[in-house]
Formats: sequence, C-alpha cells, structure tokens
Amino acid sequence: MENINIQDLWKQNEQLLENTRKLNGALLREVKLDKAKSSIKGLLFLPVSTLLFYSILASYALYFMVSHWGTWYFMLAGGAIAFFSIWLVITSVQQLKRILSLDYDAPITKLQKKLAELKTAIVQNLRIAAYLLPFGPFVGLFFFKVVFDIDLMNVLNYNMIVSFGIVTILLEVLSLGILRALRSKNMNKKWLNWLLLGSGNQVNEALQYLEEIEEFQVEA
Repeated sequence: MENINIQDLWKQNEQLLENTRKLNGALLREVKLDKAKSSIKGLLFLPVSTLLFYSILASYALYFMVSHWGTWYFMLAGGAIAFFSIWLVITSVQQLKRILSLDYDAPITKLQKKLAELKTAIVQNLRIAAYLLPFGPFVGLFFFKVVFDIDLMNVLNYNMIVSFGIVTILLEVLSLGILRALRSKNMNKKWLNWLLLGSGNQVNEALQYLEEIEEFQVEA
C-alpha cells in the first residue's frame, strides 16, 4: 500500500513538473514573441520612408529627364536615378508585405525562415546602392543642375572629363566588389550586421528572441 502511494506521488510530481515546464515554455514564448514583434515593428519606418522618398525622387527624375530631352548626359542622369528609385520603391513594397504578413503563431522554425528572407530583402537595398555606384558622376551632374542650376559639363575641361571617366570606371570596380561581398553566404557576417544597424538590425534582434525560445524547447 505504501509503495503504491509513493508511486502515485511520484507520478503526480512528474505531472506537476511537466505542467510547470509547459507553462514556463508558453510564458517564455509569449514574452519573446512580443519582443520580436516590437523589434520588427520598429523596422516599419525603413520601408515606409524609403517608399515615400524614392517615389517623389523617381517622379522628379522622370520630369528632369523629359525637361532636358536632347541633352544626353542629363537624360542619362535622370533616367538612371528614376530607374533605381523605382527599383527601391518596388523592394520597399515587398519588404512591407513581408513584415505585415508575418505569422507569429507559426512554428518557430518557419518564422525564423521568414525573418531570414526579410533580412535578405533589406540587404537588397544595399545591393541596389552598389549597382548605382557607377552612375555616381551622373548623379553629381543631376545634383548640381537641380540644386545650383549649374551644367557641370559646360564647366569641365578636357582633363576633368577624363577624370570623370576614370572615376566612373573605378566606381564600377568598387560596385562589383560590394556586390560580391553582399552575397547570401555573408548574411550573418559581423560587418554586414554593422551596416544594418538602425535599418535592419531589428531582424537580428527578433531572430535572437526566437533562438532563445528554440533553445528552451530543446532543453525541455
């Protein structure tokens, strides 16, 4: 009789411990998911501000290109800025869609995958900037014409025009190097996470919270 009571008490104790683990796991999941949501919510400013700014810039660049139709370098400058601005608008819409469609009730591994995809989408902004680099001198032409109403091509002498071409080539080489560094295999590199500080590191924070949930589940 005494042995039976001890066994019953042991089973009750095990059941109590199991219920406690489940409760702790549920509480931890809720707390960490709330923190992950808060981190991702702070990320919304990036795609929203990018969308608004580059929508305006794309519109003006197209107007600039049409207004200076016939002047090849202004047409190229306006066209390039409009193209890359529209590209950034498209990626911003995609990022917003990813953020707003996140299902925090999904399994942790699935949510981790979605956040990793979101991080890759954010890094796409850096890749677009790298693609724009070779057009840097033309961006300069655009800037001086818009802000100071100065046509630099009428001011530059032969040597400066040659320097203009050399800078374009160097920026193209730099662009290729940056694009190579921003490949998917480098997504977790410290230098890339540093570049994303304030405009993408929220994803890393959210992933860290999910990792803590996963570790608890494994240990339990």
